[in-house]
Amino acid sequence: MKKNKKDMLDQDISFRLHQEKKYVTDPEEKKESTGKATNIIISVAIAVVVLIGILYPLLRIL
Repeated sequence: MKKNKKDMLDQDISFRLHQEKKYVTDPEEKKESTGKATNIIISVAIAVVVLIGILYPLLRIL
């Protein structure tokens, strides 16, 4: 009886794994360089705006 249950369990597991393989796809490779230049440009622009916001009032006082 136990042998029969184990065989059924093994068949069920293999069937489910086989079914899952139909739905699972490998993820596409991500390009790490995409958007990197844009991020650098935006961060530099924000840094410039912040520095101007700090320095301009100080220079206006003098």
